[in-house]
Amino acid sequence: MMRMKHTRVPLKLHELRSDIKTELDNYTDDEQAAILNRFLQRLKMKRHTDTRFGHIKEAFQPPYVWLLIAGGIALPVMLYIVFIWSSLQLEG
Repeated sequence: MMRMKHTRVPLKLHELRSDIKTELDNYTDDEQAAILNRFLQRLKMKRHTDTRFGHIKEAFQPPYVWLLIAGGIALPVMLYIVFIWSSLQLEG
């Protein structure tokens, strides 16, 4: 297993924070507050949707989805065949 150095991560975070700060300095205080509030709301919504849909994604793994699709296609066809076969048996 390859070991990664974590010394680069704090530097990258520091660079990102300084980039965000310099970009926010281009706006007025009211605009900065609006931008930061919108950013925080998006972060909270992303966390909420990730946790909410995480259980659904785990329940529907690809093999189960294909089985459900195949069953959904096959069931009406089988019911139609049984209906036709039984009606032919009753007539004969």
